[in-house]
Amino acid sequence: MKHPSNQKRLTTYLLTVLFVFLAAHVAFAAGAQPATGDRDVLSTSRESLTFLVISDWGREGIGDTDKKTPGQLKVAHQLGMTARDVHAAFLVSCGDNFHGKGVPSSTDSLWQANFENVYADNALMIPWYIALGNHDYEGNVDAELAYAKSSNRWIQPARYFSFTKQLTDTSSALFVVLDSSPFVGEYLNDPSDAHHVKGQNTTAQVQWCDSVLRTSHANWKCVFFHHPAYSASTKHGSTPEMQKTFVPMFEKYHVDACFSGHDHDLQHSRPDNATVEYFGTGGGSETRPAGVAGFTKFSKASLGFAVVSITPHMLRVNFVNELGLQLYSSRYHAVTSSGVREHCGSTALTSPGRVAAGMCPTSAMQHYATRTNDPRT
Repeated sequence: MKHPSNQKRLTTYLLTVLFVFLAAHVAFAAGAQPATGDRDVLSTSRESLTFLVISDWGREGIGDTDKKTPGQLKVAHQLGMTARDVHAAFLVSCGDNFHGKGVPSSTDSLWQANFENVYADNALMIPWYIALGNHDYEGNVDAELAYAKSSNRWIQPARYFSFTKQLTDTSSALFVVLDSSPFVGEYLNDPSDAHHVKGQNTTAQVQWCDSVLRTSHANWKCVFFHHPAYSASTKHGSTPEMQKTFVPMFEKYHVDACFSGHDHDLQHSRPDNATVEYFGTGGGSETRPAGVAGFTKFSKASLGFAVVSITPHMLRVNFVNELGLQLYSSRYHAVTSSGVREHCGSTALTSPGRVAAGMCPTSAMQHYATRTNDPRT
């Protein structure tokens, strides 16, 4: 015969388990999510290609508080955690890999202090495709190109380049990395040529970009560069030279998304009547006041980076801050046979773990048509 006290303890235990189970069930039914942020937004499927985009991250490494290194280290830590969570295949940097005066040589100690020792998480031992920023140009650009020849992850075959990733046997994504600094009039008109941009053949780069975009039959086209075509920031803002030279080309060849930096915040912009999405990913190490313009879909002065996931049917961009909280999510579907991309929705997360109204449910995406072999071209 069971002792009464043991039976009482057993009853109490079973009631506690039942209470916890019911509480969890109610929370799940109500849509509650973990306090670390909305997990559904970052979930990935086996057919998705997921990568990270970050910009303006390069400071002078560990211990240099005058260079905002604490912000860099916080973002670097979360970058590694997120890369592991989403199984990131690669990372794209939109420039300012070294602030200040760039890096002087491919053997300088900054490579260890600013890059290797900071982004040391095993999950970040993936290809880093590198664009150049204005601060990189203030140093020795050739040093970065030279480092790529000896590094297992620093991918920078030239000042501008492209690469393609297969999504399935019949679908792919094109990635174009541009070199924007030589187009900026402020640098070109500087008598001292502090950014060392004079002599760069911008005509050749424009012709090359036109050819790459025109001849590609990829299902998705993404372009990366440092100076934002559209930005509401009060520090730098939009870059007229990029708008004049490249925006019409992006529209003509149906680029899906552009990523940039320069302004130290996180932004999503899309002008009226435009079809291209523009994302600012300059929260790699410090923040500046953000702004709002007519083309602004999201703008926040926050540290962080973008998590991008692509399938043959859908492209999704999430902004994640240094604490791992998801600040914003934008999803849209591949262009249909009629040449129109159907936007699934953009959502600013009002609080950690809760999605604001308007998020397109996953089930709804199944009703969109799928574009194959890029019928837009």
